[in-house]
Amino acid sequence: MTRNSRSLHSSPPAFSQQNPLQPATTDSGFILAPSPLSNPFTSDLAFQRVLASYLPPATYSAITPHLTKFAEESISPEVNDWIANAERQQPYVKQYDVFGRRYEVDRLVTSHGWKEVGKWGVRNGVIALGYEPEYGPYRRIVQHAHNFIYSASSAVYSCPVSMTSGASRLFQHQTRTLPPTHPFHTIYEHLTARENNWISAQWMTERPGGSDVQNSETVATYSPLPTKTGEYGTVEEGDYLVSGFKWFSSATDCDIALLLAKTETGKLSLFVAPTKLTVTVPDASNPGKSGITKKVTNGIRIHRLKTKMGTKELPTAELELRGVRAHLVGSLDRGIPTIATLLNVTRTHNFITALSCWRRSMWIAKSFARARTTIDQPLWLFPMHLRLFAMMEVRFRGLLQLAFFTTACLSFVDNGYPGSGNAFAYAPLPEKEELVVVLRALTATTKAVICKTSNFGMQECQEAMGGVGYMDEPDEPEWNISRLMRDTAANMTWEGTTNVLASEVVRHLVRGGNLDLVSRWLMRAMDQIEDHDMRAALQEAWGVLEAKLRAEREMGDVLAEGREIMFSFAWTVSGVLLAHDAQRDGDEVAGEVARRWVLDAEGGVGEFVLRDVVYRQGKRRAGAEIDSGRANWDCRLAWGRDLPEGERVRGYREMKL
Repeated sequence: MTRNSRSLHSSPPAFSQQNPLQPATTDSGFILAPSPLSNPFTSDLAFQRVLASYLPPATYSAITPHLTKFAEESISPEVNDWIANAERQQPYVKQYDVFGRRYEVDRLVTSHGWKEVGKWGVRNGVIALGYEPEYGPYRRIVQHAHNFIYSASSAVYSCPVSMTSGASRLFQHQTRTLPPTHPFHTIYEHLTARENNWISAQWMTERPGGSDVQNSETVATYSPLPTKTGEYGTVEEGDYLVSGFKWFSSATDCDIALLLAKTETGKLSLFVAPTKLTVTVPDASNPGKSGITKKVTNGIRIHRLKTKMGTKELPTAELELRGVRAHLVGSLDRGIPTIATLLNVTRTHNFITALSCWRRSMWIAKSFARARTTIDQPLWLFPMHLRLFAMMEVRFRGLLQLAFFTTACLSFVDNGYPGSGNAFAYAPLPEKEELVVVLRALTATTKAVICKTSNFGMQECQEAMGGVGYMDEPDEPEWNISRLMRDTAANMTWEGTTNVLASEVVRHLVRGGNLDLVSRWLMRAMDQIEDHDMRAALQEAWGVLEAKLRAEREMGDVLAEGREIMFSFAWTVSGVLLAHDAQRDGDEVAGEVARRWVLDAEGGVGEFVLRDVVYRQGKRRAGAEIDSGRANWDCRLAWGRDLPEGERVRGYREMKL
């Protein structure tokens, strides 16, 4: 045997007592063992605090047991197995049988895990809670409390949940003026059911238009059936035939779809269509019988499934529509205003999902830091690591406030203003005449800002774990930040990109008397802030931002800085909410979060804001005041505890001379 072959195949050399080093092997040596994740409800004090302040005490107490159980299930081995299965077995389409005959319905095959994680969420009310009357005007807040837990464990089933919830709101509004025999009542009941529910999709995007749906090439022709069941027909007996090509349609395995199409006027209208029709065909084996009932496609054919960066568990397709039988929804030629009722809800689902996945990423990175030691020092106490997580916690808490305040406004618009005995303990709620205008501004703002900032936050969590954070292991979703990050990236585009939403926000604020109403609400809320420095800082910031919006300029010039205006608006509103949160009970941590957001400009949206709004020198804390006890505050924000006494961690290796 040659020397080279001996070195390749022999065992590692034994080390003497004078050299006790032992080489690692595949199964021996250092292997990190982080602790399992804790219950994402009971361990999240910030989330509990928001819910306890946005819900009446009786409502909060009523949902706590179920939310605790649901949260425990969300990190259970069973749910993680479903997620892993959905990751491993991605959807595909089978259109032809072995003899070359096309199936009567394209066979879209999705995984067992995808189906089960959907049933689990629906059963626990991630859709229904927004529409069941039990929690009155607070029902949307309760719904999104559950979606905050669900989304990070949903394997992107949060997307069809979002679209179904939006469709539910649309048909809830439609049915208020329709007779009980109208099929829209049937649709609404199926969409909001907890068992055997229907999933809805929205198919709007086409090749010519992208976000500009006015360029639609889908056409609807009035062609009622000669006879139909009852005065209005069934869900399958619509009066229109819709044909065209939809270029990006998520939730392709849905039961019904909402479609934008042009009628003979050339304007867009909204339609709803079942994806399948029930037909009766002769039974060749029993000629005397009435026939066999089966399902066939409602003129919907899958051209191909999309290949995407993320959301791979979710089937997204290009669809050809040929004579799809559909019902008109709302008024003719009013497609965009009608579907806006849906978008207000789906956008709230988007930002709740983004926060959910960001929070889960933070828990994963923190669990890693707790277990990791480097240069003989615990990583979780490294000063720079503490500062990173403290800053992230400030950003998260500010945006969590913005998310649930926006959700609350939507809930009150739909379900009634809370009575005098049920109003928030602290939140500066808009008055009734202000509410719709404020909601319109906040829905687009909150969706854009949270979805953008959450992705930055998840990238920080991924980086905080080093190389293992970059892994994308489908069989271990409980540690996979990459999965959360690539899936959540879609939220920045769905339901309006950042630029589209910024344009919408700016145009809404400067229209008519909208800015007067928004300013009246904000100034009233700021006047109620007890801390002089934070009140003065926020009033000054809003004064600068409002002046920009009121200045007489070409709209194109205003829209050119639309992103900065929108992010500055979000920073201002979040600052107001945090200041009110801090003063409602004098909580020390809430106070530090508010001061860091407002006075130290640590809101995490600085790269997009107007600098003369957020970074004005007059409102900053002095350097000595910021540095005093800052490391301990970093630890309290990041870990909910003071720095351990006597455990000094430098975060670097001292050089020995």
